[in-house]
Amino acid sequence: MARTPGGPTPGGPRSPADRPSAARDPAEAGDELNEAALADVMRVVPLGAGVLAGVAVALLVIGYLAIYLLVFLPRGAVG
Repeated sequence: MARTPGGPTPGGPRSPADRPSAARDPAEAGDELNEAALADVMRVVPLGAGVLAGVAVALLVIGYLAIYLLVFLPRGAVG
């Protein structure tokens, strides 16, 4: 019995290497790492995360001040 490409291995389960790739182009299937592209991405991504965290903290502080100024101060001293 001859083995067909991509078919099951006679007498045993298929290994991951026997399965076809989901990539359309075989060149896309590799895990090649372009160091220059990685360096470009790592320069931008942490900056975006810092900006997002800064905006979130600023919104929290603005919300706290709004509640303090609009709710607690007009109410006056309690007691």
